[in-house]
Amino acid sequence: MLVARERFDYQDRPLYQDRGRQVKRVRRINPKTRFLYCGLALVALFLAFWVTSRYAHITSLGYEIIGAKKQLQELATDNQLLQNKIVQLNSLNNIEYIAIAKLGMQKPELAEGVQFVPVEYSKAGSPVKHLGIASATHSKPTQAAQDAKKTEKRSFLVQALATLING
Repeated sequence: MLVARERFDYQDRPLYQDRGRQVKRVRRINPKTRFLYCGLALVALFLAFWVTSRYAHITSLGYEIIGAKKQLQELATDNQLLQNKIVQLNSLNNIEYIAIAKLGMQKPELAEGVQFVPVEYSKAGSPVKHLGIASATHSKPTQAAQDAKKTEKRSFLVQALATLING
């Protein structure tokens, strides 16, 4: 049987063997320099958060502007619809319908020789009677009134206004 020979040379070696590598000494940073670096890092972090918050604020304002533009467009559309409704309600056909159906008015009959007689008021507020102007029902129609009637027939609206003015 073969037996390996014992080696006893490991006892001759030193316990710590330097293999050619030198241990690097850790360089310590000066406390003032460390404070400066920490301060710069905090300032950089603060600026990053500030810039991010500014961009977030700008983005939210952009969304508000878009919402306001949509609301403005809706209001413009509603305004146009209301303007059309006003035109429709102010039309002569609608006024005539309201006067006849809701207020119970009747279309006036054509009266010959209807004239508008101006009434002058004194300073006291009472009508002046000494002008010698008779009312339209008691006077004969003038030649100008007869010519106007012949050339142009009065519309319903003019007749309704004459009825309202004469009372």
